[in-house]
Amino acid sequence: MKQIYLYLACLLLSLAVHAEKGPRAKADKAMVKEGSVRFKFNNLAPAAAHKDSVLIIFDRCNHTGAGIVYKVYAADQDRNITVEGIPAGKYYVTIQGLGIHRSRTETIVRVRAQKNHQLAISLEDSEEFTKDKVIIPSSNTDLSSLAILSMK
Repeated sequence: MKQIYLYLACLLLSLAVHAEKGPRAKADKAMVKEGSVRFKFNNLAPAAAHKDSVLIIFDRCNHTGAGIVYKVYAADQDRNITVEGIPAGKYYVTIQGLGIHRSRTETIVRVRAQKNHQLAISLEDSEEFTKDKVIIPSSNTDLSSLAILSMK
């Protein structure tokens, strides 16, 4: 039994000697460089109305990770959303509306260190559903004009 423990200890020691620093040590330097992105929407409801919100997902273009998922945002009074603290790099950005606007937009954004990137997003016109605005057209079906099929 002592030989097995001695063999395992030697094996772990030899692996520890040959180990190198992984990509995590290199990525820490890149994390220090951060930027921000400001999204300007043309017709998003402001945060005070509590009727529109947006899910923003950042995914790196170099396929090194599953992506950086940010939280759900509500626009300020100027219909802007600012996302800060994004590591510098190139990203696929997915913007999904969760309120009145249900549209989905995808774009590519380059984030530079200590820079504020501005992106204008235009959303389709949308209306809030209310019972008063529903119009059901009347239709009359003439049953005498329907074709009758006979089975043999």
